[in-house]
Amino acid sequence: MATTTRTYLDHSSATPLDERARAALLEALDAFGDPLRVHGDGLTARRLLDDARATVAAAIGAQPDEIVFTSGGTEAVALAIWGGVRPIRELGRRIVTTTVEHPAVGGVLTTLETDGFESILVPVDERGVVDLDAFAAEVRTPGTLLASVQHANHEVGSIQPIAEAARLSREAGVLFHTDACQTVGRLPLDAVALEVDLLSVSGHKFGGPPGVGALYVRRGVPVAAYPCGDDRERRRRSGMENVPGVAAMAAALAARLEDMGDQAARQWALTDRLRSGIVERVADARVHGHPTQRVPHLVCFSVAGVDAEILSMALDDRGFRIAAGSNCSGAAGEASSVLEQMGSPATTSFRIGVGPETTDEDADRLLVTLPPLVAELREVAASADLAMDRFEDGA
Repeated sequence: MATTTRTYLDHSSATPLDERARAALLEALDAFGDPLRVHGDGLTARRLLDDARATVAAAIGAQPDEIVFTSGGTEAVALAIWGGVRPIRELGRRIVTTTVEHPAVGGVLTTLETDGFESILVPVDERGVVDLDAFAAEVRTPGTLLASVQHANHEVGSIQPIAEAARLSREAGVLFHTDACQTVGRLPLDAVALEVDLLSVSGHKFGGPPGVGALYVRRGVPVAAYPCGDDRERRRRSGMENVPGVAAMAAALAARLEDMGDQAARQWALTDRLRSGIVERVADARVHGHPTQRVPHLVCFSVAGVDAEILSMALDDRGFRIAAGSNCSGAAGEASSVLEQMGSPATTSFRIGVGPETTDEDADRLLVTLPPLVAELREVAASADLAMDRFEDGA
């Protein structure tokens, strides 16, 4: 019996643990001391945190005291938005964001709306890029406290004009947050040069373990603890730091920085190959997102006339692990709200995420497998529809 080659193509969702991160994680497991204590074991844990904080800070052009460790990107987003508006809520109630943000943003905005805050959603164009004129008008509206725009979209990969959006916000006296979970560790990023106030990071997007992330908080920006805090992380979050996870995340990020430029160039070439191949070889397929202003690792496409869950399972049987459905839900058949906001018909999208181990051969095998599989599934679906029509006519 032939063995199916396993090809992991969901690096946009989660990445395999980097070997250096694994080594750092195992070593740090022995650092069980409380980092707040001044005895030997506590100081050992504190040194690991301090070293990791310096590594993460250097990777994004920040200072160590501007890094807050969290349980992941979702908590970092929540801390940025919820914690950012709380200290200044007497100045207004408006929060400006876009129609295509990660569900983590929508979740915290829903919570804030129950407390009297107002969410303003700025539209995007057919490539998923924010309308800067509309954004400028909204951040200049009195009562606006904070704006949040994703650095790169989690479904289609389009990169937003973050520096310009941050400048517009700063001129209006509005705090600016960017969710950089899809870009940190994959593209050069300097939080100070971008002049953002808050920036979210997710460790498992670049080879770190799940359950750990970070938030950059520019010096001088007050952030309330979410949901409450003690003396840890400068009183900005609850719970003891995940010392092994933090150490592993920092090791993974340092490893990614070593060859980030080469990897980005290689992955852009791979995703260019996939984007053009899908359009050329798969009938009625569409590739979404900006063709050039995009992250290197991500391809989003949709195909008409095929059940998303069935295609996803069929690809999985053939060894290809890709994301299907609205890409931060568990439902493979759920239509993409991001594509709807970009003006595409309500449809299910598929997302390919390449990584450091993805090869040209992996891409070629997918491009060979996908067209006949789609054609076969369409034929089966058409036959089933015809049989149902005959049955209904007979009834």
